[in-house]
Amino acid sequence: AAMPYKPMVDGPQIATVVGPADEEIYCDQHGRVKLQFPWDRYSASNDQSSCWVRVSQGWAGGQYGMIAIPRIGHEVIVSFLDGDPDQPIVTGRTFHATNLSPYPLPANKTRTTLRSKTHKGKGFNELSFEDATDNEEIFLHAQKNMAVRVLNSKDERVDYNRTTSIGHDEELVVANDRKVTVEGNQDHKTTGNHLSLTEGDSGIQVKGDLTQKISGVFSVDSNGDLTLQSGSKLTLRVGGSFVVIHAGGVDIKGAAINLNSGGSPGDVALPADPAILKAAAAAGTMFVAHCPAKEKTGE
Repeated sequence: AAMPYKPMVDGPQIATVVGPADEEIYCDQHGRVKLQFPWDRYSASNDQSSCWVRVSQGWAGGQYGMIAIPRIGHEVIVSFLDGDPDQPIVTGRTFHATNLSPYPLPANKTRTTLRSKTHKGKGFNELSFEDATDNEEIFLHAQKNMAVRVLNSKDERVDYNRTTSIGHDEELVVANDRKVTVEGNQDHKTTGNHLSLTEGDSGIQVKGDLTQKISGVFSVDSNGDLTLQSGSKLTLRVGGSFVVIHAGGVDIKGAAINLNSGGSPGDVALPADPAILKAAAAAGTMFVAHCPAKEKTGE
């Protein structure tokens, strides 16, 4: 018996993505969507307007590839495999008068943009490329959080200026060594307190002059020996009194000089207790003594 005639669809058609009234993105487990065709006068532009329709993506593999689900209200181009009306597939998407491009055209014709939109919100994430001559730029915008994970090495080179601005806290954890080289000048300003804990040895070498100006108390406390050595002279001065130690001897001058009598030793202003610093390190409040990355991987 002859096969019954089945109508064929001649070429692609335009449709609009539809779904339930309270949804903005509506799809199934395969990323398929529902469509409303302009010639369909009986459907209500909802989740009953069509069967589930597959969507062509830029790359599709086994749990890898690219995916961008067309959202309700988007205009799409629908093709039909072998002209079969029962095998529709979304093969393209189009901007139009009500769904405008991310940047006004033709003013931004040199910009290539990948921009998403916050689900039921006004924010967006974006990666865009500006190719205008002498104004080339790669722009990256994260609406909220941004996570970068590098399982091996990361190399970064900036040939000119680099500026980093952090609106709240910053925490840096280095599980091994850290080296910083500044070939020019370096300025460091802390408007609050500055605490430094070194559990091993610490050294500083200055090939020029070293000057320290302290508005408050300057205290040094050593559980071992304390040595001050100068190749020229060592001076202790308070007001008009002073002690100068040099290779030729010791000079002492003061309104009154008391030996084994008078006066009293000053108290040493100690920094934060090392035990407190270690507790802070363990809590991650001021210092970090562990590496979260290694804890997550079990190393």
